[in-house]
Amino acid sequence: MYKTWILIILLSLTLFSSSGYAEEKGKSWKGAVSEADLVTVVNFLINNKGKEIVLAGEKHTITGKEKLDVEITVLSCCPEKQMRKYISDFGIVKDVKFPTFHATVPTDAIPEIDKNGEITDIKFESKARGLWVNAIKQ
Repeated sequence: MYKTWILIILLSLTLFSSSGYAEEKGKSWKGAVSEADLVTVVNFLINNKGKEIVLAGEKHTITGKEKLDVEITVLSCCPEKQMRKYISDFGIVKDVKFPTFHATVPTDAIPEIDKNGEITDIKFESKARGLWVNAIKQ
């Protein structure tokens, strides 16, 4: 009898601990190849949807899909056209100095791009870093 109850309790704990609800509140993405400032901003924007911040002197309500200007560096052995298409699936490629792509991508796409093993580095473009880091410090 006790074994049955223990089994039910353990099964319940397993189900509840792996449910989506536990992950939704206060998600924290770590990033494999993204710079620390970018990870901080992405986590802030994804976890604070609906919050109002001041961005470039204007009020902005966070959607979690804000466009971020980033530099994405890929392995030099990757085909440029293939990587351009891959990045374009998420956002807009503005310029390429292979193996670095300058792109504008939505916030929620950064974690997905970060998973690609052919990408070695994702970081803010220099002007974008200051804008977003200052905006989330409010």
